[in-house]
Amino acid sequence: VWLRDRTYSYSNPNYAGVTAISEDSGTRFHPIMDGNGECLCSGPTSNNIAQQIDPGSQVAYWSLFSVPEDVETVTVEIPNFDPIEDIPIS
Repeated sequence: VWLRDRTYSYSNPNYAGVTAISEDSGTRFHPIMDGNGECLCSGPTSNNIAQQIDPGSQVAYWSLFSVPEDVETVTVEIPNFDPIEDIPIS
């Protein structure tokens, strides 16, 4: 649900806190949401995201964003993790 100030309102915990940012324009992109208000991503709730990743370990995660064609790289921000910078868009 969009609020008047162009922010999302979520009824349940989900991956929607993960955002992609275009450093060139400063635009923040949120995951695409379905008709039920759930993000189109690797799990229905943020309880499925790893709270801690041990050194050398990996966790697969995906999320669907709508990013303009002229954006070449983004920074991904995941709550409680350091930003992941300069991710190329292909």
